[in-house]
Amino acid sequence: MSRIDHSSLISAIYAATLAPRDFDRTFDTLDGLLFEAADLASGEETARVVEAGRMVEAFRNDPDILTHIELAREIQSRVGRQQTPDRKLAGLLDAVPNPSWFIDQSGAVVAANELASAKLGRKARLLGDCVADPGAEERIRAFIKSRDREELLVVADYFDPARKSQTSVLVKRVSGDLLDGQPGALFLLTVVDFGFDEQTRQLFRDTYGLTDAESRIAVLLASGLPRAEIAVRRGVSVDTVNTQIKTIKQKTTVRDIPALVRLLCGFSASLLATPGMQSTIVASDVGSLALRTSHHLILKDGRRLEYLEQGVANGRPVLLFHNLPYGADLPEAAIRRARRDNLRFIAPYRPGSGDTSSAGNVDNDAYVSQTAGDAEELLAHLGIERAALVAHTIGVPYALRFASLFPERVSAMIAVARAPIWRDEWISRTPQRQRMIQRLARHFPKLLPVVAWSMIACLERGFAREFVVYACKDGPADSVALANTETLDLIVQGSIDGMRHGTEAFCRDSVASVTDFTGEAKSCPHKFHILHGADDRIVDVSQSMAFVEEVPGSTLEIVERAGQLLFYSHWQRVMDAVLAKLEQPEKLSA
Repeated sequence: MSRIDHSSLISAIYAATLAPRDFDRTFDTLDGLLFEAADLASGEETARVVEAGRMVEAFRNDPDILTHIELAREIQSRVGRQQTPDRKLAGLLDAVPNPSWFIDQSGAVVAANELASAKLGRKARLLGDCVADPGAEERIRAFIKSRDREELLVVADYFDPARKSQTSVLVKRVSGDLLDGQPGALFLLTVVDFGFDEQTRQLFRDTYGLTDAESRIAVLLASGLPRAEIAVRRGVSVDTVNTQIKTIKQKTTVRDIPALVRLLCGFSASLLATPGMQSTIVASDVGSLALRTSHHLILKDGRRLEYLEQGVANGRPVLLFHNLPYGADLPEAAIRRARRDNLRFIAPYRPGSGDTSSAGNVDNDAYVSQTAGDAEELLAHLGIERAALVAHTIGVPYALRFASLFPERVSAMIAVARAPIWRDEWISRTPQRQRMIQRLARHFPKLLPVVAWSMIACLERGFAREFVVYACKDGPADSVALANTETLDLIVQGSIDGMRHGTEAFCRDSVASVTDFTGEAKSCPHKFHILHGADDRIVDVSQSMAFVEEVPGSTLEIVERAGQLLFYSHWQRVMDAVLAKLEQPEKLSA
């Protein structure tokens, strides 16, 4: 190893901490310094390949190189921390589809989303600027000054005469750790003007399969009316109202009245959202109404889990193990198809991705198991006994681990664009950009977070579309898929959302992508049905063929004119496969 190569590698490592517009050059430099010899040898076991391996091994164990990697990560961390508080709070608020603010215990406004600024027409500085009703403000001040640990306050009992609508205020206690240096607790304050006209109420009714009477009672409850007054208005007994409320809870899967208010807030706000904001409801008419909603669950160990629901509430459950960086969102037409076919896609974000808490200091295999355990806890929380599993690309190993640990929870398994198998010789067949990530994951994992951070910086600073297009440029079928604006937008936004809190999930997934799980697949009682694009240039279809040969009971469906983006370009085939598996449950292997 020459001193020039040594110095050049150190320079390239620090270059990865700089402006993301040079990410192509940075990646190419690192790739050339570490792996160029292996590329020139075309993957053959020659003296050149052996020498390249020795060079990487030397770099990987060089104390000086490792010190510079740690310093580079520290620089990236400091750069991130300077921007993290505002970005973190803004990201959380932007995910709320109604006017929202973060306030501290003094009532001062810490942050606001665009909808909040648009609602007021000015910047709010104090609680009184956010809530015009004196009674509501008084109740909120009492809540935020209270020493008890109640997490949620619902104020849903005042009328906005200007809008002729019922106004609800939700105040949720959140951790002050969201903002570095912020003393005490923070509170998320969300204002929703219900505005439930007849058409909106009917949409809500049909979405959750409520009767006309039940939908009216739900709106009255959310408006703050006590049960006795609702009974008077409806001309029925309080017992009848109580029975109907119980049915409403069952159909909407909420536990209590505050949860019902939150559900109605999200529903109403999605229909009132300004143009350009992603809607929680996808609808062109009542008959095609379908849901796309984001939720959070506090797990038993105290970690936070974000999960996305798409399709129809209370439909046949499908547990979706998402890809990264692409994300978990389905195309709108696929969501409507799910509505038509009574499917409910539930996608929990893995630890460190989306808004799900980090896994902590666990090894990679324990991370896979923890991801499976989180998904099982989510199903238990939702009251779901069994679900079909759909695993999108790198989500496949996690779905396999779920089926291995909780076989009684699984009705079928479908893998899209990847099988959980790996052979090191496949690295040479992978396009350059993906090949570099695979090599780092296999041979130099300590450098992987530095490169991953640079990728995230590209996504966050206006280069997301260029980054995605470049990453898929080697496949003609994928280039065609990205010509669809919706597909490109879903991938870009999914990439930004999935990695908005750091590199952990991407690095874990990269290691999983070059780990062989065939032994586990053989012993698992459930077997994959795999859909793989014939023109996939990132994960060659031969890999899935090899898996099917090695794991008896698994099946392969090759999709013509599809590439790695099969999940988006040929979503109809994915839906068809899900329905076929649900209608013909698999026979478990011995």
